Amino acid sequence: MSRPVFFILFILFISMIAGLSEILQRPSQRCVVDSNTIEPITKVVITKQSGEELQFCSLCCARQWLDKNTAIGKEIAAQKASLIVVDEISGELLDGLLAYWVESESYSRRENKCRVHVFKNEQDAANHIRLHGGKELPGYLAGLGQHLSWAEPFTAVDLQGREQHLIDFRGKVVFLRFWNSGNPFTATDLGDLQRAQIRFQDHGFIVIAVNVEEDGQAVAGLTKDLGISYPILLDPDGTIADRYGVSGYPTGFLIDRSGIIANRVIGELPPEVMEPLLYPLW
Repeated sequence: MSRPVFFILFILFISMIAGLSEILQRPSQRCVVDSNTIEPITKVVITKQSGEELQFCSLCCARQWLDKNTAIGKEIAAQKASLIVVDEISGELLDGLLAYWVESESYSRRENKCRVHVFKNEQDAANHIRLHGGKELPGYLAGLGQHLSWAEPFTAVDLQGREQHLIDFRGKVVFLRFWNSGNPFTATDLGDLQRAQIRFQDHGFIVIAVNVEEDGQAVAGLTKDLGISYPILLDPDGTIADRYGVSGYPTGFLIDRSGIIANRVIGELPPEVMEPLLYPLW
């Protein structure tokens, strides 16, 4: 064997040994609970207060481990230990404090039949609930995480004296408008919402306009003159508006089919401006 060939083979051998040594020194890429391979998109990393790092292949495995190791869960809740998850839309690493947790009919990790999902963006979580029959799991791991902005249920009387319940409109895309005729643009705004009602109603869209602190007869006269066909509800003492944190008129809330607030809108909203906000909710 010539000297150049021997030298090349020797270099390759040394490289293989170095590579094998590096692999052996890497931390385990197997789940602590079920030894499944850890995929980047579903991994969970818990770092104890001592600095020890534990990796899990799914949210379900991490929950199973935390249920048995409650002391570590308390450390995480007190922010003495850390919990890192992965946003399943972007693949971005995410502090558990910032996560939205959802359980649905679809698998996040099929190998262990895990149906729990994690999202960084609230609207992504809301879309998953709507599309996959999901439900929110606030604080799923160690009590951490964000809460989705659910539209608070209420009951109000309409202009015909009938009780209306917001929850009865679940399954529709709702634009909940709080208004008062003290605003000089009220008539224009209510008319714009009538146009939106007609334009988008085939998509399961409905406007619900709540008048705040005004006489019902005066409200009925105004809306009749404008030809309003969507529900007009009365909030004579402003209780409902207060619960929604309304401080000025008009203020609106775009609510998806699951009952989650997708947008808060202050001021008038013509159909042309509303339309792009509605596309993600159909």
